[in-house]
Amino acid sequence: MKSPPSPPSGANKKRNDWLQHFRAHLHLAITAKQTGQTKKLDDLPGPRTQDYCRELAKLPDNTLALELATPVTAILDQISSVSSLCEAILRFKDEKAVAMHATAQRILDQLDLALGFILRSFDVHVLFRSEVTEDHDLLVETTRIATTSGERAARLVRRYQQLLPMDCLDKDGSLSEGGFVESFAWDVYLRVAELDRLVDEFPDHIRFAARQMHAWPMLAHRHTNNRRRFKQLADRLELGADYPIDASNGARFRPDTPLVRYLDPVIYRLHSFYYQNSDREFESTEKENESIAQLWRQWPEELPGGDILAVLRETRRLPPLTKATAAQWAEKAIVPLILVTDARDYPDFTVPVLKQIAKQKGVKSRATFKSRLLSAVTATLRRLARPA
Repeated sequence: MKSPPSPPSGANKKRNDWLQHFRAHLHLAITAKQTGQTKKLDDLPGPRTQDYCRELAKLPDNTLALELATPVTAILDQISSVSSLCEAILRFKDEKAVAMHATAQRILDQLDLALGFILRSFDVHVLFRSEVTEDHDLLVETTRIATTSGERAARLVRRYQQLLPMDCLDKDGSLSEGGFVESFAWDVYLRVAELDRLVDEFPDHIRFAARQMHAWPMLAHRHTNNRRRFKQLADRLELGADYPIDASNGARFRPDTPLVRYLDPVIYRLHSFYYQNSDREFESTEKENESIAQLWRQWPEELPGGDILAVLRETRRLPPLTKATAAQWAEKAIVPLILVTDARDYPDFTVPVLKQIAKQKGVKSRATFKSRLLSAVTATLRRLARPA
């Protein structure tokens, strides 16, 4: 027979008592906040939060941190779970799902508002601590958020302006200071200024990024230019060495033309996908589709459909992009991708450069548009691509 478990030692019993009482105290604190009775909580006899923290901070294995974080992350997990369910309902178009669309959207609106309430105190409770913390985890996470993608930040600014266009207007209808577009400009200005200092402090770190860029952000002044500094940094950081298009001094294209500005992010995304997938092998087309769909998708995009997956499968089998292979890349990857995305609804385009091609003389069908687009993309790609 197994012997009965030994009773906990005095120290372990005291530890467990503190833990159980602290969890009950946190439950009371949450309930008091929900019911507007925090003052009553403060008046209750017994240990306060600081007393529990003092005792639990003596325990090993980050006990106090985990006890404080778990209730918060549990709520966030619940929000995430319900959000995913409601998003799935909105994607379905069958009769049963459509009948639930309005309710699902109302739930999502309330969950989003809850996240907004949570984030409202983020600056006070998180960012301020990160300025003085000695904890690596807090510093890593706040730095990651603070250095979020500029592209994502710009999307959020545009979305805000789309949803609340009147929010930056005074009572007389004139534009007021202090909007997010203005803040974005200030943020970029300050980041570029700081980047110029960081590049001298951490050139080896920054080189990893610079090799994948074909231009370098710098502040331009009315009374002078930074050409000398730019050349110094471009050589020092090996600017553009790993970029998919030619970023050398010998490049022969204008980066500011409409077609180049349009094609640049398309080429970069396809090229990044290509180098992640060109040498991978799959046991079936289904497995290949499943993998490349997840790698290609960028939230909040839907998972790519079969037409996009077909283009991506073809892209995986191409040779590396050079001037010699530019025609293949235009015909097999870039133009087909444009045709099933931005040019899907011919001739109702939202991309200006595609509209221009559609309005060319003699373009009266999708087939002719495709031919003109292929010709333009091939010619441009030959100028953009690196020498073989």
